[in-house]
Amino acid sequence: MVQALDRLITAERLQNYPVIFIVLGALMTVVSSAQRVIDPGAQGAFLPDYLAHWTGGGLLLSGEREGLYDPAIQLGHQVTALGPTAYLAWFVSPPLVAALYAPLSVLNYNVSAACWVVLSASMLIWCVHSLGFLAPNLMRRRRKYVFLAIFASAPVLELVGGGQDSAFVLAVWLVGLRLMATRRQGLAGAAIGLGFLKPQQVVLVPFVLLFTRRYRALAAFVAVVAGLSGVSVLLVGIDGVQHWVAAITSSLYTEQVQQGQAWKMVSLPAFIIAILPPGWSAWLATYVGWAFIAIGFVFLLQRIRAASPTTVDTQAVWVATLATTVVFSPHLMIYDAILLVPVALFLLERRPSAFIRVMLVAAFVLMWLAPALHVLSLSVPWPFAAVSAPWASLPLTALWVESLKEVLTRRSTSPQSAMVNLDPGK
Repeated sequence: MVQALDRLITAERLQNYPVIFIVLGALMTVVSSAQRVIDPGAQGAFLPDYLAHWTGGGLLLSGEREGLYDPAIQLGHQVTALGPTAYLAWFVSPPLVAALYAPLSVLNYNVSAACWVVLSASMLIWCVHSLGFLAPNLMRRRRKYVFLAIFASAPVLELVGGGQDSAFVLAVWLVGLRLMATRRQGLAGAAIGLGFLKPQQVVLVPFVLLFTRRYRALAAFVAVVAGLSGVSVLLVGIDGVQHWVAAITSSLYTEQVQQGQAWKMVSLPAFIIAILPPGWSAWLATYVGWAFIAIGFVFLLQRIRAASPTTVDTQAVWVATLATTVVFSPHLMIYDAILLVPVALFLLERRPSAFIRVMLVAAFVLMWLAPALHVLSLSVPWPFAAVSAPWASLPLTALWVESLKEVLTRRSTSPQSAMVNLDPGK
């Protein structure tokens, strides 16, 4: 079956279908954004995810630090700026994130949001351009197809259309991976430490650094994380940090985000939560995520330990770490799946196979179908409502397994010499 499906992945389709998805996604984004600008009261704000960050920055500037994580105060700030709105854009990021968005919060919201789109898109384009160190042959020979596939994907549509900051986290990981490969451990650890702005996406990094005895990188990582945490405390005080922790561990957050938006995620914990009966998922949602990240970490460490110390591939270890983080993260939305791009390209470069190509296409299609499946599930009871589960997590888990296999691959040649047997049609 895999071979039959792989025969459908032709150069012509890899060029034409992404163009269709890009056009469709652009039209959807433009129409939705125009409706939100015209009538935020009925549709919600333009770039709803960005509105949450803009709100955090605005509250910090206005001196309302005590209410930074109060949903009622946040909604009041948004209504004052935009008029009556149908939805609250809830700011739940670390306090430092509010400070980073404060300069943009000085601007009129729609102007600020437009500036953010340009900034985020530019960062994303830079990230894609910089992938050559992970997949030199693929980027040299198939750059056009890589760009088309990435920019046609649902994560990019969600990232740009929602105003998310996942492109920054991707840039942090890419810089860290490149520095790690060139043995600049201190700088690598410091770079990845900046990802602490989204803690769940770098949660495994210090443990892998410790396990692989990268002590200089670990010290730099800890120093950056401590610095970021210290700035947060200076901004809002210990009480403010406690309010942030209370917000992301509250029953409201569990119900509205971990459970209510499980369909919009791509990790295995979200899949488990989405297929469970509502009564079960409500109380398990808090624990499933952290249990799964621990399980994924155990598998990762077992592979690293089994690898030969003299031939272990640094890039393979860190790509596997990134894959484990994404697949097992307790909170990872579709837009955060942009972090799988380095994993996908690395695997296509090192382990080109029909199975990997088919799994990538399956993940691509399932992420695009997620909103439609969610709508279908709204009018049916459980277990039929499980149709809205994040099914893309299954092919992504298969890719994670392939990334673990690469950790154990002993290479007698440089990574750049891989892919010499790549089928030109692929």
